[in-house]
Amino acid sequence: MMISYIFRSTILYSMIDLTIDFADVKFPNPFLVGSGPTSGNPQKIISAYRSGWGGVVLKTIGDSIVRKSVRPMYGAMRKNKELLAFENLELITEDPLEVWDKYLKIIKEEEIKIPIIASIMGGSDHTEWIKLAKWVEDRGASMIELNFGCPHGEPERKTGAFIGQHADLVYEYTKEVVSSVGIPVIVKLTPNVTDISEIAKAAENAGAKAVTAINTVNGIIGVDIEKAQPLPDVNGYSTYGGISGPAVKPIGLASVSKIYKSTKLQISGVGGIFDWTDAVEYFMMGAKTVQSVTYTMIRGFEFISEWKKELEEFMKRKQYTLEDMIGIASNKIKTYEFLEKVTKRRTSVDEEINNVRGEIYG
Repeated sequence: MMISYIFRSTILYSMIDLTIDFADVKFPNPFLVGSGPTSGNPQKIISAYRSGWGGVVLKTIGDSIVRKSVRPMYGAMRKNKELLAFENLELITEDPLEVWDKYLKIIKEEEIKIPIIASIMGGSDHTEWIKLAKWVEDRGASMIELNFGCPHGEPERKTGAFIGQHADLVYEYTKEVVSSVGIPVIVKLTPNVTDISEIAKAAENAGAKAVTAINTVNGIIGVDIEKAQPLPDVNGYSTYGGISGPAVKPIGLASVSKIYKSTKLQISGVGGIFDWTDAVEYFMMGAKTVQSVTYTMIRGFEFISEWKKELEEFMKRKQYTLEDMIGIASNKIKTYEFLEKVTKRRTSVDEEINNVRGEIYG
């Protein structure tokens, strides 16, 4: 028995494998650059590849709905200089298809050997989504991510999160795209819904191979109380934007767990991933890959080598494979009624509050 244990330990220590099959596509590691500012031109995509990322989701490509973004478009919420949350008013790419045609040719010429996932968003009818899906497939995309999650700017035009908030529309649009292309289709989900698992089921029933969870959370980053000015300040005005960063991680983890427990879809987790341990939390809730956007905006791409090294050391120490981790914590999520049966009651609420205070303030 001891010999078998030592043998297994030796194999795991010497053969840590970060490759992962996600939605029928093989990735060299599970860390992806998510769709956003750091995947919006070929130079950034090439830089991510050379830094060692496992894949890149392109900044969302559109056609008829492409328009200029407002400026400024970002805001931050900090505590003692530490970033807690980040807001963006950014929309999809400002570059038209002819520019993206040049971008994708440059990427192809560089012979990038990681999967390139094309994020797309059409208008309020199916035809543009189908056109865009075929367009990116013809230009070498490994997979397609349908952006049904953008919470600002697009819903009033009956796209983005407007689609993602209606299970029937998610089913219809996804089915049309899936039936039109030969590469895997992923659906990016908005957390701004009552039950994200119902939306995920609609995507699954329509033939999607996977989902990305989550897109940004609708919100306002703050108010300048001296000026009575909501932020970010766009020439004296503002609007509801997309919140990302560490503050949204709990929402992302819960969303991934709900999808994992209610569907057979594979999941790419995103939302507040600022460290390799955040990624592990997403794996343990059910994600097979993870995407980082906000942190790449702050830190660039080079930190990924450290994340991979730390993940490998963790896997060695715990004797995990990547597949071992997927969903193992999510399996311990139960109903409130179940917890009532197994709870260990404390003597008072005050004791619990004091414990929380100790965790926060030391």
